[in-house]
Amino acid sequence: MPLFMRAIEAPGPLAMTNDPDTAAAVAARLDEHLAVRPQFAERIYRELLMALHRCSVASIDSIHDEAHRRAGLAVGEIVDDPNLPGRDRWNEAERQLVEQITREYVCRYFTVADVDDLVNLTLKREEVHNLETAANLANISFRELADLVQRFCKLPLGETQLAPAEVVGTRVALTRHLVSDQLEFIGIAKNHLKIRDFDDLTRRMIGSDTGMGRIGGKAGGMLLAHRILAAAEKDQQPYLPVAIPDSYYLRSDVIEEFLRLNRLDEYQSQKYKPIEDVTREYPLIRGVFRNGDFPLRIVHQLRRILDEIGNDPLIVRSSSLLEDRFGTAFSGKYASIFVANQGTLEQRLRALLGAISEVYASVMAPDPILYRREHNLIDYVEEMAVLIQRVVGVRFGDYLLPPVAGVAFSRNEYRWSPRIRRQDGLMRLVMGLGTRAVDRSGSECPRMIALGAPTLRPESTVEEIMGRAQRTIDLIDLEKNRFRSIRLQELLADGADFPTLDRLVSTYRDGELYTPTGLRVDADALTLCITFDKLLRTTPFVQRVHDMLRRLEDVYGVPVDLEFATDGEKFYVLQCRTQPQAIDVGPVTVPSDIPADDVIFDAHRYVRTGLVEDINYIVYIDPAVYDAVPTRERRIELARVVGRINRKLVPKSFILVGPGRWGSNDINLGVPVRYADISRCCILIEVARLKDGFCPEVSFGTHFFQDLIEADIHYLPLYPDEEENRFNGIFLNKTPNALVDIVPDDADFAGEIRVIHVPTVANGRKLTVVMDGETDHAVAYLK
Repeated sequence: MPLFMRAIEAPGPLAMTNDPDTAAAVAARLDEHLAVRPQFAERIYRELLMALHRCSVASIDSIHDEAHRRAGLAVGEIVDDPNLPGRDRWNEAERQLVEQITREYVCRYFTVADVDDLVNLTLKREEVHNLETAANLANISFRELADLVQRFCKLPLGETQLAPAEVVGTRVALTRHLVSDQLEFIGIAKNHLKIRDFDDLTRRMIGSDTGMGRIGGKAGGMLLAHRILAAAEKDQQPYLPVAIPDSYYLRSDVIEEFLRLNRLDEYQSQKYKPIEDVTREYPLIRGVFRNGDFPLRIVHQLRRILDEIGNDPLIVRSSSLLEDRFGTAFSGKYASIFVANQGTLEQRLRALLGAISEVYASVMAPDPILYRREHNLIDYVEEMAVLIQRVVGVRFGDYLLPPVAGVAFSRNEYRWSPRIRRQDGLMRLVMGLGTRAVDRSGSECPRMIALGAPTLRPESTVEEIMGRAQRTIDLIDLEKNRFRSIRLQELLADGADFPTLDRLVSTYRDGELYTPTGLRVDADALTLCITFDKLLRTTPFVQRVHDMLRRLEDVYGVPVDLEFATDGEKFYVLQCRTQPQAIDVGPVTVPSDIPADDVIFDAHRYVRTGLVEDINYIVYIDPAVYDAVPTRERRIELARVVGRINRKLVPKSFILVGPGRWGSNDINLGVPVRYADISRCCILIEVARLKDGFCPEVSFGTHFFQDLIEADIHYLPLYPDEEENRFNGIFLNKTPNALVDIVPDDADFAGEIRVIHVPTVANGRKLTVVMDGETDHAVAYLK
């Protein structure tokens, strides 16, 4: 039993237990330590003296008195008067006597293990002091700091640990140098990231030995969340133990070397240009960056890593210093590139370098630049670190994919039933890579799961479930050496059993969906529907995710979101950040006395509480008109015109009303706007007309949706063809179009985009939108 435990379990002086042989062994071990480390002799004796005092074997004062007596000196009185000096300082003879008496007590009462532990504690204290001193130097190099970290971590753990107060300063300094300088992050990390965590981190960081850089927000959030969750399940055997993928970290200072080497510093000024110029020039910049050269030492390090990893697919992810910070998530703003990583070493290296350079180029993209302007971060020197990870997944034929991936939120901002509580959280679940959980893609949706009521679906009929269910799976095609999206039927075409398929799908038969009863799924692939019903009903998966979110929110002190994937054996944390929160406006009641002629539209599904008044403009794209737009190029340009209108109108003075899914990856399902195109509106409205085939995706949890919340943009889906809803198509389609007044150069689009100046067409009145989330009712009316 360690010394400190014996002192706790048996308060008071330790019993004299050492026989002469044990005492001799203790003396011999102490001599060994002092012979090997003579420079630490004084500190070792000080630690032993303090241990004797803490364990009530002998107080410091009693040993001092004994030294006085042996020196033939009178023992002085203890002086309690704060205005008088206490005991006299030791002279050299007394110091030697104190060490001799300390040694006698140690040999009489302590064990060899106690001595080893206390000497180890002394060395750790010394190394921590040296490490903290070095880590607080502004100009220390990465190699100097990494060597100090690794030297500390070579010391034995020992039974007795340093007190938290002794190491927290070192943790803070290491976090600030190597991970993040944001105080909110450091305030949490100092209690959870241990010094030994930085040992593995420094061995996986890529960059110049003489430089210094950080791993960025995304990588830091992942590491911190993993440490918090791993500590919570220590000494347990949880369902799907928490882990992080095999990861390497290209430091944030490497991008500066890349820019200097390729003479690309001129592009640093892109952030100050008009957003139209940024948008027009970005494709060129992306091409220039992709063909840039990297410093040879970086290339050599990446080649070594690829040689270690082999042919496992990789994902190259942005990890900007601004990304995933408290209050600025930058959700989906920077590039993340999948690298299938097949072929010769040099071919794989070329693909990896190309992916890294594309991540670097995304710093110059219009969306992150506009986002930085809106959050007053435009003058911050952007430093982009890069996170290189093995893709989580299982090998299935020529494909690699995780059976389950998704994103989970500790708070549910939109609820489709009164039984769903905001504080229970939300999860978006997909089969395959998690891209479909966070992007708006295609006519299908992830499985939406209210964590407090996991079987309560947004859909009410089997037909709705089948119509909205995921049918396309994102994966890595190892044969074709690229990221692909394929149908479930193609994945299962060879008849092999996909791992845990019975938990992922249901079978459609006789107008109903049935969960597989056994482990094997024998049904025709054409009858399968991805529902996750068995996973949700027969495993603790939902409760596991719910508990993780609760733990993270408790530690962070604010709601969080968590991106993850599982290979069926472990739960891999991919990203963790604070969750943007909608502004709480308090209770809102829809007036009951609104004249029918003043109502422009109302809604009764997926309403979040809010009140928006004094709306001057409605920017409207009729679903039927959009459906008739003949070419892809015209639809893309239409989205850019919306962006130009967005930049011309006064912020928060207008609403956007359009077909299907704003910002969808599928251009046929909605206007392909980017964040920069919609950032200044106050409400984004998606119109579902049955005859036109458009259907809003209730996109809670996508990066697009997170942007809306962070920018305080309300979201509202409209279903005009449902009997209880009103939709004033005459007002929206027949009133004068002010588009030419706003963007005269885009007059050619007046037939497709209508800009209605409400006061002009409504006798000076403006538009008000009242949204009552409690009753699921919203009304837009002239006031």
